[in-house]
Order: sequence, then structure tokens, then C-alpha cells
Amino acid sequence: MSESLSAVVVAAGRSQRMGFDKLLTPLDGRPLLIHTLERLLKTELPSEIILVVRPGSEAEMQAVVAPLNEKGQIRLVPGGAQRQDSVSAGLQAVSAASEFVLVHDAARPFVTRELIDVVLAGAKLSDAAVCGAPCSDSLKEVAEDGLVTQTIDRSKLWTVQTPQIFRTSLLLEAYAFALQSGETFTDDTAVVEKMGHPVRIVLYNGINLKVTTPADWKLAEAYLRLGNVESGPGMMLRKHLHDMNNHLTPLLGYAYLLVNEFPEEDSRPRKFATSIQLASERCQTTTADMQKLVRELFPRKAE
Repeated sequence: MSESLSAVVVAAGRSQRMGFDKLLTPLDGRPLLIHTLERLLKTELPSEIILVVRPGSEAEMQAVVAPLNEKGQIRLVPGGAQRQDSVSAGLQAVSAASEFVLVHDAARPFVTRELIDVVLAGAKLSDAAVCGAPCSDSLKEVAEDGLVTQTIDRSKLWTVQTPQIFRTSLLLEAYAFALQSGETFTDDTAVVEKMGHPVRIVLYNGINLKVTTPADWKLAEAYLRLGNVESGPGMMLRKHLHDMNNHLTPLLGYAYLLVNEFPEEDSRPRKFATSIQLASERCQTTTADMQKLVRELFPRKAE
């Protein structure tokens, strides 16, 4: 899987709504950009990461990411004036052997393997996929004077995020088409849709915050601290799941012994004992799945 997946991380913005360079400012002790790249590298899925940066910032960015780039997976390219110009520049640097390409915002530091897996599965079905969620807020169309002109039916509306994953040849073709059209796009799936190709949307309810405003910054910092400090919810969940496993292990052993206490001809008590054993096995499997999710949402720095 990883041999055919490339990643284009867009880090060429100017953080105008934030008021400072958010990507290089320390967030819970390390630059926001580093959090995003570390999470992406930890998934072990992309074989290469193309980091698109502001023209003129290459040397500074190279120095920032150098500690993460021991294997040479991260390559820097200068971006353009608009987001689509930056993505297009990143695409041109993608390996010719790349089968799928993942486009991700550098300001989304909570990417996980689970998230990439579910979007990649959608891209394998439809050649283009994006994660998102149904709109939960009421939607209003507003005139320039601030007055509401209409309420919009939200029943079929979704908000979309990144990563967005495409068959590489499709996205290259779509961007060539967009260049000819002269239109401006702020979303990569919109580029593909404009060419007439359908995009599959997949539900993701996990934390996938994009840090755009000062309020987002505080929220992201809180999430990161909760996941890293020893007294946070991440540590608490790890402890509870560890304790649960400690209880389930002997329970499984007792259930196994109980099943073998009854001969096969004693169908009713043996069936009852078998049900206990099956329930214990399912609980252990569920606990293992929960432990995996907790490790992804609240990773320790050493993991």
C-alpha cells in the first residue's frame, strides 16, 4: 500500500486569519507543522511527502523539518499565489511511480492511519475520495447588508476536510483541465468534479481539526496536552483498558476450563459455558481495538 501512495502537504499559506505564522509557531512545545508531519510519518503509509512551502522560505522550512527527514521522505517545493497553484506544484514533484496521491493541509495536525485508510479505501473504489461529515448547523444565505435572504436545506450537505486522496493520473489530468479553464478552486475535489468525475465522500467522526483561528489554536493545544501529559485522558484511558485486559485474561482461561468441564452430551450447560467464552473473546477483541484507537488519538511522544 505505502509503495504507491504519495502525500502532498500544503504549507504555503500566509496565516492571515491567525495573525502570525501558525505553522512555525510552537504548539504544545513544537511547531504546528512538525505535529502534522510526525503524525503523517507515523502512519507509515506515504512513501514520499512533498511539502509545498512559500517561495523564499525553503531554507527555513528545510531546517525545521530536518530532524524528521532522516530517511529523506520529505521533499520541499515552492508553492504559488493560490492554493491550487501550490497543489499543482506539489503534484509535479510526485514520483512517476505513484498510484495514489494524498493532499493534506499542513494545519491539520491530527491525521491518523485510521483516517487515511478509510479515505484510501474510498479512492480505490471511485479514484477520488474525501473525508467529511453531514452538516449539523443550520445554514443561512446572507446578503451584503447582513440580512438573511434564505435558509438552506442541510439534509444533503456535508462539510469536507483533508486528507483528500486521488488516483494520481486523475488529479494530474484534472489540474491540467483547471489550468485551461482559468477558474480558481480552493478544494481539490472541486477540481476533479469540474472535469465531470464523481468524488466519493466517507464519514469520519474523529478529531480532524484545522487550525485557522486563535480559537482553533487554543483547542488544538488542549487536545495535544490532553494526549501527552501523564495525567490526561489519554493516560487515563490507557490505564482503564490495561486493567480491563488484566481482568479479561483470567476470565478467558476460566471460560475455557468451564467449557471443557462439561461433556458434549450435556448440551445445555456446555452451550452456556461456550457463550461465556465467546463473549469474553469478543470483549478482548474490542478492548484491543479501543487500545489502538487511543494510541492514535493520544500518542505518547516515544511511540
